[in-house]
Amino acid sequence: MDIDSIVHTITSQKNLRENIVIDCGHTTIFSSHDGYSFGIQGEPSPTEIRTFELGIALHDALKRHNKNVSINLYLSDLIGIKGGNDERRRITQDIQHREKAVYIPSAYQKLLAASEISLEKVAIHLQSKGNDHFRKIMRRTRSEIEQLKSTSQNYIHEVFNKTNALFLSTEDQGLFSLTTPYLFDTHDEDSYFGGSWWKDNENQIKQSDLENCPLARLKKNPVINLYETGGRVLCPATYGGLLCQFDNSVDHIAIYARADDEFIGEKVYRGVISANLLIENFSRNCAQIIINKEELIEYTFIEKNLIGRSSTDSIEFTNQIQDMLHNNNMRII
Repeated sequence: MDIDSIVHTITSQKNLRENIVIDCGHTTIFSSHDGYSFGIQGEPSPTEIRTFELGIALHDALKRHNKNVSINLYLSDLIGIKGGNDERRRITQDIQHREKAVYIPSAYQKLLAASEISLEKVAIHLQSKGNDHFRKIMRRTRSEIEQLKSTSQNYIHEVFNKTNALFLSTEDQGLFSLTTPYLFDTHDEDSYFGGSWWKDNENQIKQSDLENCPLARLKKNPVINLYETGGRVLCPATYGGLLCQFDNSVDHIAIYARADDEFIGEKVYRGVISANLLIENFSRNCAQIIINKEELIEYTFIEKNLIGRSSTDSIEFTNQIQDMLHNNNMRII
């Protein structure tokens, strides 16, 4: 699928609502006495610029279809902000007061200007804030599980009925993870590969396969790791944290490139699934566009409320995941 095809696919998607946020990848922000710079090499990478460019192309196409569209820029601020949380608060205040230009790379500003997109239509969020949001959600979820566990022998059934997920950890309690029936539905993948052999550990999923089966890697290892003991928020929770910063009035389109991160697609997919399961009353359509190293585009559309639907029950699903738990040395919390 090429860029023209993906623009056509998105604009033809009847389920997309009027308000749409396009998340054009992310870039790292660094502070110094000279101001701010972006990207590991002092400027966004070529593929970071490409994802932003594609986001603007989609913005313009959706505007022509009378959609209310905005661009989102997610800034990774965990390693480059010299002033710590005080500086992060100042950045957030600047953005809230529409003093945005200093926090947008110049290459991005040129692309915005070329399409006559005002900075009012650009949202900027910090990764640290997203992590904080999702960390609170995970802690609340874990606390609720522990409370149910202390009062009900049937707590696994109750948790599954509420979330359509089971929550997992390693034997040493080092991880907070989840799995859900959606990740075990491999009908499309089995049809594409001509059987279930692709799930075997010795078989690797090629990037060229992901154009047709973008969720194959995800379903091959159907566990979503969200949090490590010691406070480390993992990448799916980071993307879930971005989704926390919007409400159900918008749908989302995410655009990322594997040239910047081989497994960025899986991280985003896992983040969308986690947000569906953990953010209370989450009800949004989420489209994902991943550009791989072969310039092929992987496209997925996760319709609102899809992840929360299931035809299985807690007992059936618990039995279904036993081999997976054993292989990953995990157990149900």
